[in-house]
Amino acid sequence: MESSSSGKSHSFVWNAVEQWTTQTFLITQGSGILAVILHQLDWQFNGSQIISTIVWVFTIVIFILFLLVYLIKAFMFPRLVRQQLDTDIVELCCLASISITLGVVTDMVALVCAKDWGPSWAMVAYVLTWIDVALAIMSNVGIPYQYFATEHPGIDGMPPNAVLPSIAAVTCAATCGTVAFAGDLSARAQVPLILVGYIVLGIGLPYSFIITAEYITYLLRNGLPPRGQSWMVWTLAGPLGQAAYACQILGSAAASPGHQVFANYDRGTFITASSGQVINAASALAGLVIWGYATFWALFSLIATIHLEFCTQGGIRNSKYSLSVWSPVFPMGVYALGTLQFGKDMNSPAWSALSSGDIQAELNWEVAIYR
Repeated sequence: MESSSSGKSHSFVWNAVEQWTTQTFLITQGSGILAVILHQLDWQFNGSQIISTIVWVFTIVIFILFLLVYLIKAFMFPRLVRQQLDTDIVELCCLASISITLGVVTDMVALVCAKDWGPSWAMVAYVLTWIDVALAIMSNVGIPYQYFATEHPGIDGMPPNAVLPSIAAVTCAATCGTVAFAGDLSARAQVPLILVGYIVLGIGLPYSFIITAEYITYLLRNGLPPRGQSWMVWTLAGPLGQAAYACQILGSAAASPGHQVFANYDRGTFITASSGQVINAASALAGLVIWGYATFWALFSLIATIHLEFCTQGGIRNSKYSLSVWSPVFPMGVYALGTLQFGKDMNSPAWSALSSGDIQAELNWEVAIYR
């Protein structure tokens, strides 16, 4: 009896490993951005920083666990993994969530550890950022190349999750700005982060415009997506909301009061105090325009979700749980983060109140998922 029970347990574990999917990293990127938001809230409450740290540590633990399980799967079932990556575009694109999660975890290293535990942790965040730069560029270039080369999905076969590689690059840009802004680093270390942040933003953001345009073409051809897939439409708001935040934090790192990196560096004709002020203002304006486009997709996704999941016969009550329900969490989070940063930069209670509403909506959604 014991050997039979042990065999069943062993079989269950290997079946779980075999069925493991990269979509699990949607959970880690969602919980990671929640930790950042709780840390950055304008209206702090007793325990909010502790909760933020707990969520951050929880994210690190499950991220390492999920990554180990997937690596075991790749080692034990290499043909299966290769087949899935060659034929399932969602499975392939969700690999970008590894870079996204590393980015938000690094944000918290800069915001929490570097501030409270000393400058050595700023260097840890600095090193992690450069690792994330490499991962983000590989994700944003390698993943699209892979599905162009092997899957040939066409416009009708491109799911909204195809934008995840773009989110990886834009999140990396935001991480570059956050570490340069919050980390206790020299100007010689901060300037490369800011410049590379803008470059990575340029790598990822235009691709997100292409994917959103392709998805509009899909909608014109086929109408709204099937019931149960409306959650993934939220993903299209992800790179836009994150790009709005990235523009703000990169500009603030360059020239905001107390962080005048360009003025401290002051070499050549571009990296100077005067150009830093121009870049800061231009970045805020660009962020505002991009935030507007993110608002379009956030509202469109909200209407589509209400229509397909709550107003259509059958609706959400007859839907089975899938990891795709985590798709809205990260886009809602970065949209709220961009809104929150506008409140800080403009010293505007209206923007702060709007961001609080966004954050409340995200928290309610995460509670609903766990329930």
